[in-house]
Amino acid sequence: MDQAKTVEMVLWKAKENVSTEEAKAAILKLNDVVKNFPGFISRTTSLAEDGQFLDIVFWKDLASALAASEQVMKNEDLIPIFNTIDDKEMIFKHFEIFNKFE
Repeated sequence: MDQAKTVEMVLWKAKENVSTEEAKAAILKLNDVVKNFPGFISRTTSLAEDGQFLDIVFWKDLASALAASEQVMKNEDLIPIFNTIDDKEMIFKHFEIFNKFE
């Protein structure tokens, strides 16, 4: 297995008209898409008490992460998933891993 060199972080909330359970179900559907991208290592999605979600995706490198992001945004089948996210509240960033301590 490749070692991750890039972390993708997406911090977001569901739109007001979307329940937490609906948001969870929608975002989990992305697993079937993301796992097929070259360079994908793993993905973890978490939920805070205030309803904020944290999606962490580990990638082989930044180029893989950027290519996947571009393709995901062009996929019309994923529009219903992204329509559950309040994009005004979303923070999306990539980070270079320089330390991994286990």
